Amino acid sequence: MDDERTLKIRSRTDCPCDSGAIYHDCCRPLHIGKANATTAKQLMRSRYTAYFFRLVDYLVFTTHPDKREKNLHEELDNTVDDLMWRNLKIINSSQGGKDDKKGKVEFIAQYHHDGELLELHENSRFRKYKGLWKYLDGKGQL
Repeated sequence: MDDERTLKIRSRTDCPCDSGAIYHDCCRPLHIGKANATTAKQLMRSRYTAYFFRLVDYLVFTTHPDKREKNLHEELDNTVDDLMWRNLKIINSSQGGKDDKKGKVEFIAQYHHDGELLELHENSRFRKYKGLWKYLDGKGQL
């Protein structure tokens, strides 16, 4: 998907998703297309890490087609460098398991923008599409 060389360089560092695992064993297999998220929470963590590493292709791929705007890739390309993501904290999740068709994940993600530390608190909704978890939408506050 995205620049595999960059992903390989970072593969031995702690995963930004705060799972406690190293990137190589956590989100990297999803990012390079070797695995798919088995839960909504896992997809949410991998999407956060994709924002952290600026993996636009993965973000587009994991957005539900019903919510994927025609210019999503271009929009992400133009804005992905504006924020420096710092950490992720999962607050709560409901449904979103292996056998579910939809799920919700509430999280807080800290980021820097123009030198200021800010937070995104979001309730994200996920839905399966052709058997794969996809990000549907989120209600949040910056």
